Amino acid sequence: MIKKSIQLHWHGQDENHDERTVLIKTLESLRKHGLAGTRNLVESAHEKLKEDALGYDMLQERYSNMKRRALFFATFLLALFYVMVMKVELYESRTALIVRDLTPTPASAGLELSLLGAGPSSQLQDSKVVEEYLLSLDVYTLLDAEFGLTRHFQGDRLDMIERLSSDATMEEVLSFYRKRIRIEYDELSGILHIAYAHPDQQIAQAVLKALIAQVEQELNEFNRRKARKQLSFITLEHQKNRERMDGSSAKLESYQNEHLLLDPNNSAESMSSIIAELEATLTRKSIELAKLSAYLNESNHEIVTLRNEIGSIRASITEKRKGLSGSDTSRLNKVLFEYGRLKMELEFDTEVYKNSLIQLETSKLDALKAAKTLSVLSRPNLPDGYTYPNKPKVFMTLLIVMLLVYGVFSMLAAIIKDHKD
Repeated sequence: MIKKSIQLHWHGQDENHDERTVLIKTLESLRKHGLAGTRNLVESAHEKLKEDALGYDMLQERYSNMKRRALFFATFLLALFYVMVMKVELYESRTALIVRDLTPTPASAGLELSLLGAGPSSQLQDSKVVEEYLLSLDVYTLLDAEFGLTRHFQGDRLDMIERLSSDATMEEVLSFYRKRIRIEYDELSGILHIAYAHPDQQIAQAVLKALIAQVEQELNEFNRRKARKQLSFITLEHQKNRERMDGSSAKLESYQNEHLLLDPNNSAESMSSIIAELEATLTRKSIELAKLSAYLNESNHEIVTLRNEIGSIRASITEKRKGLSGSDTSRLNKVLFEYGRLKMELEFDTEVYKNSLIQLETSKLDALKAAKTLSVLSRPNLPDGYTYPNKPKVFMTLLIVMLLVYGVFSMLAAIIKDHKD
């Protein structure tokens, strides 16, 4: 009935009838004949209208266009009402941080890295670690215990469209939390910008403060855990190196006791000196024997004595040289070689033990000190105006989108009508 009444109204306007007269007639008909009678009158008038096929088709097309416009206009008003009235206003608190490495970097390493186009600091990596930690479930669990974020996400303070259902999964809750937090890293300055949005500006500020405190604690704890793990490994290696050094020392001591030598080098030097003295004595005695043989008989007592002394000296030299080098298993050169090998092994194990001891003490210090620091460049602010939604922007966006969609649908409807015709 409404459609037919509207079409009759348009037809009356086209026939230059007064609009007020049509409305008055309709109201009078309702008072006089009631709804059923008025419906019958409209039906009969509408049937007469169909006699003009061309005019009726134009009225049908006009009514279709009106319905389409009314539908898009109603959708636009509904969306605009939701954004402007129903959608909750969020206050965003912001802060700016920078992660600094307190571990000194050697100048040579910094020069090499700068030549390669990289800085000596792991600032980018630390900032990305902070970002992932802030978005993690562990952080959300701590915030939820303190601020009741899950109850807020499912509470009546949020509108029906945005709020989570009471049986929402943890993945959905975490995804909703990640929509409220905004993290941006400036690679040029190394500054980490963090913002959190909440309907209550004081809670938004408090959440951001809690995040900063938790990040600073966890950042240093992360480095301490890494240092403690390294300390455990170095302690084990230090113990092994000490056992190796003690074993090498025991082997050297046992070898010295077995051969009754404190230092074979001294014994070798002494043996060489004795051999040199014996050879000098042998040379002197040989010269003396040659002089006496020139004018004495071979059976002379002095010559016989000298020959015996020379023989004894030669036997002593041979015996000493065999002790210094030869086929005997206890020869001095073999003892000296084995002693040098054991001594070198002990010196090597001792040096390794010293280095592991230095690393152990360094790791103990690293496990206790704070290797990273979180510098807060701007404290979390208390917002005095809502940030989301940006109502002027949303209004213009909705208007442009609805006009574009309406244009597309109108074009499709015109194409379909042309094909039908």
